[in-house]
This record gives sequence, C-alpha cells and structure tokens, in this order.
Amino acid sequence: MRLRIIFCGIAAAVFASSAALADTRDPGWDFGLDVIYQDSADIDFKGGSTASLDSDWGLAVVFGYRFNPHLELGFSLDWQSIDYDAVLQSGTSPDVTIGVSGDLDAVTPRVYVNYNILDGAFTPYVTAGAGWSFVDTNIPNSRVQVGCWWDPWWGFICTPYQSTKSIDDLVYHAGAGLRWDIATGFSMRLAYEKHWFDYNQATSTPDFDQIKLGVLYRY
Repeated sequence: MRLRIIFCGIAAAVFASSAALADTRDPGWDFGLDVIYQDSADIDFKGGSTASLDSDWGLAVVFGYRFNPHLELGFSLDWQSIDYDAVLQSGTSPDVTIGVSGDLDAVTPRVYVNYNILDGAFTPYVTAGAGWSFVDTNIPNSRVQVGCWWDPWWGFICTPYQSTKSIDDLVYHAGAGLRWDIATGFSMRLAYEKHWFDYNQATSTPDFDQIKLGVLYRY
C-alpha cells in the first residue's frame, strides 16, 4: 500500500511538473552539447579489403530553432575519433593481404528535423536529417617530407610531415528519443539513431548505431 502511495505521488509530481512546463517549448532557440556513443561496425570494400571499427565516444555541438512545441529544425557539428583494424587485399596477388590498425577522425556537419509527439515537458520524439562527413583515415598516402619555417619562439625549425588519406561523403540518419524540459531554460535528450555513410568504395552502404545524451539551454 505504501509503495502504491509513493508511486502515485511520483506520478502526480511528474504530471504536475509537465503541466507547469508545458509552455516552455514556445518558439525559440536551443543550444547544447551531445555525448555520442557509437557501436562497433564492420565494413566491406570493393576489391576485398575490410575494416572493423571499434565502439567509441564522440561529442557534438548542437543548436536549433523551435517553431512550436512539436517541430524543431537543428544543426549539429559532430566530432569522433575511432580506433579500427583493417585487412588490406593486394591488388595484384589474390592470396596476399596485410593487417593494419589505426584511428580515424571524423567531423560531420548535419541538419536535422525533430518532431516532438507530446506538448508536455516530457515527450518522445522522432528525428531525421542529413549532412556531409569529412574523414581522415590517418593512413599515409605520400612519402615523408620536411617543411621549414620561422617559429615565433624557437626560431628557424624543420619538421617532417606526411599527408594522409581523407574521404568525404553524404551521411543521413533517422532515429527516436526522449526529451525532458527539466526546468525553465534547460532540457535533456536521450536518443537512438541509425546513421548511413554513402561511401561509393564500400560494397554496400555502411550503417552505424549511435546513442546520444544531450543537454540543452533553451530560450
């Protein structure tokens, strides 16, 4: 009986809080940060090479505009550094492969649309969007070169550098989540999203599972 009373009290408090904050998603702006957890994924490439990406973390800076309590248009700048293991297939000898390991860096500007299903402070929502991902594989694609310049502190110095293979292509996503307008001016979001990378050297469209936890400031 006591548990029922406590449960009913919590439910009533959440309902009252949601009702009190129901008008906090009037037209206005959201600014915040997302923590990204991306699950591991395997990619097969044309010619027989493969890559296995580890699970890893990332960050995103987000901002958006609320047209009404339901509809939001947003922009996100995602950054990720992901460890991987790859098997490279020889282009001349079918029986020859080589294993490599490394980490890649990805920067992805995206636009997205969120639709909040409920008017209240706590609501599920659906999301979809697209962007362009810039990926540095950190795989050298040239010989080591030496560059020299005048450093403001060290004077004339020369250091070696080596260019690396970079790729960029279209990405798009869809997902669902929960939004909670905790108090005036602050919100939290928890979402699951599926991202697709439209890379033409892969045998299919690579897809990645992401979980995001975000904190927003709204006004």
